Amino acid sequence: MKIFIIGGTGLVGSYLLPKLIEQKHEVYALTRSESKIEKVKQIGAFPISGDIVDPDSFNNKLPDNLDFIILLAMPNVIPGKRMTKKRKVVLRSDTNAFFTNSMNLAIKYNVPIILPGGVSFKTENDEIADETWKIRREGITEIGADTDEMVENAIKTGNPKIIQLMYGKIYGNGGVFKFIYDMIDKNKGKIIGKGDNFIPNIHAEDAAEAIIKAIEKQLFGEKFIIADDTPVTQKDFNVYMAQKMNKKLPKHIPAFIIGLVLGKDFMVIVNMNCKVSNLKAKNILGLELKYPSYKQGLDVTLEEMKTQKNNFEQK
Repeated sequence: MKIFIIGGTGLVGSYLLPKLIEQKHEVYALTRSESKIEKVKQIGAFPISGDIVDPDSFNNKLPDNLDFIILLAMPNVIPGKRMTKKRKVVLRSDTNAFFTNSMNLAIKYNVPIILPGGVSFKTENDEIADETWKIRREGITEIGADTDEMVENAIKTGNPKIIQLMYGKIYGNGGVFKFIYDMIDKNKGKIIGKGDNFIPNIHAEDAAEAIIKAIEKQLFGEKFIIADDTPVTQKDFNVYMAQKMNKKLPKHIPAFIIGLVLGKDFMVIVNMNCKVSNLKAKNILGLELKYPSYKQGLDVTLEEMKTQKNNFEQK
């Protein structure tokens, strides 16, 4: 297949591209970073320089026909930076552009598209959310509010054909997770509030594998929650990280302080309690998790990041 990946050089893309090349697909990866073009070539894919916000910047660089489009890129929410009302408006506009332009490309080429999503659900007590639950748009997640209608309309009309993968918090060697790693490495890790709220997780390699399965099964008009098997609280996840890294245990910080420093949008999302079911992805999509527990995933990831850090320091 000829597959066009929008944002193929990020955390999930770093696992996805080699898997697709290994399966003999012809892969085109859009990147805004000129420095990553050589990396894409080394993997065996075809780099395309451009920005999905401006399709004219790369339209004439695509092949005449495609078989699949995958949207991975999302606007950059910088960890540790205050979320202002102005910034939130910009992020919402960019998110809309990412989805609209990607879906328009799928319509133009008459090919299916895999769209990203988040597990923005609010559960209480023993409740477990599945794909039938309505997404709850609060805090930062409001930047994706307009895309919900886009997805539902595509499901109803079949134009374009879509599959939506709704990810838990993606972790791995890179991306936003590196910020968390660096904070704990500097003994500055924090637990927001009591830290007893559950947040779903998924290792980046398993997130990439879910995309492979979606391409193979082609279950158009479906949504799948992509998360591991092991519910874990914000506190226990960060404490386990610190213990594995032989660092000081993260300290609790009142949630209202996060609200004052970073804005209430961050405070809302880090305190949201969310337990989800991945049974549909496992039973229907056929997803087999390499890392069914955050502990298994963190053990491997933290060792990779430690080795990478040591190699860098020795240069």
